[in-house]
Amino acid sequence: MALTNAERQRRYRQNLRMRASPDGVGEQARMAVERAVQALWAFHQRPGPGGIDWSAIDGCTTIAQYRSELERSPGNLIQAARAFLPDFADLSPEEARAIAVIIEISDALRLAPRRAGRAAEGA
Repeated sequence: MALTNAERQRRYRQNLRMRASPDGVGEQARMAVERAVQALWAFHQRPGPGGIDWSAIDGCTTIAQYRSELERSPGNLIQAARAFLPDFADLSPEEARAIAVIIEISDALRLAPRRAGRAAEGA
């Protein structure tokens, strides 16, 4: 059944309130992680060093295998993301932004000082 305009507006306002509240931070982080995993997987689908497929290098042929590899250790995701520093080379602007957000979240959780400028903004 289609939503009325009032129902759509109500849902939209609820989503805005959730994103603005501290209660929504966990969900925002999960969405950021998902975007970063998708960006990393998109990069993984491109040829690796010397034109060799990444799957031949790391053995991951599906996103499920790749995600499992990232989940194996808490530092794997952030290590994969930081591999693109300082200039996010070979990433699209959307991929660079998704990965930069994960790095920013990681730095905030480690209480690391904020980096001057953001490399992904210019990407």
